Amino acid sequence: LLYTIKFEAMIGFVTSTELIELTSCIPKIKGRSDLVSSLIDAFQLPEKMDIIDPIRISGLQLTEFHSKDYIEALESYNDETDKELLQKHGLDYDCPPFVRMFETVCAIGGSSIDAAEALALKLYQVVVNWFGGWHHGQPQKAEGFCYLNDCVLAIKYLRNTFDKVMYVDLDLHHGNGVEEAFYHSPHVLTYSVHKFETGFYPGSGEIHSIGDGKGRGYSINIPLRDGASDSTLKRVSAVRREISGCRRNPTFGYTQVLS
Repeated sequence: LLYTIKFEAMIGFVTSTELIELTSCIPKIKGRSDLVSSLIDAFQLPEKMDIIDPIRISGLQLTEFHSKDYIEALESYNDETDKELLQKHGLDYDCPPFVRMFETVCAIGGSSIDAAEALALKLYQVVVNWFGGWHHGQPQKAEGFCYLNDCVLAIKYLRNTFDKVMYVDLDLHHGNGVEEAFYHSPHVLTYSVHKFETGFYPGSGEIHSIGDGKGRGYSINIPLRDGASDSTLKRVSAVRREISGCRRNPTFGYTQVLS
């Protein structure tokens, strides 16, 4: 979900039959996008939003964050690809390679870039991309079911228009890939609420991880233990509102939020 602070317009919804089909083929979460799409349709949500038909981005555009050799590994994959090469790029275990893998990555990346573009052009106050949000992806490898990091790509695109961006991550798992990408930047504030227990993936996001160098203070983590309740989340929500209130501070100056 991407949204701006000031713009007044209806909601944009990034979706297409191809995007749903491709993301439903990701091995470890096969069929999930079909289920999500069915739920969205059951609530008749598309009738309340403008449909944005996404484009695929190129391998070159993916290198705005990902390494060239990783993208080449995705693009050149076939049944005869060397297993050591695949393992080097995390294409095993939780991210096994699959048919149309490169197409899927380009489609997901394109969907989030299109969402960011719609916001940058001030076409919408809110843009939803329920098929994005792959926040574990690393520059040189896949990780945690994530074959790319479209969140980072979208933030980088928004930064062409907006000086500062706030990223809000409410997934059960810490958004390690996004935090690491901007850990030294004062232009992107990352805020993550997540489970933090010994042995629980990805093992990052402890409360003292606050950024480094010029980015010190621009990474905020709210790690929760097992047993977090409604009252816990109410207190967390109060913290988030306080942080979000900083957007009104011209010194802080955040005009764009991505979650």
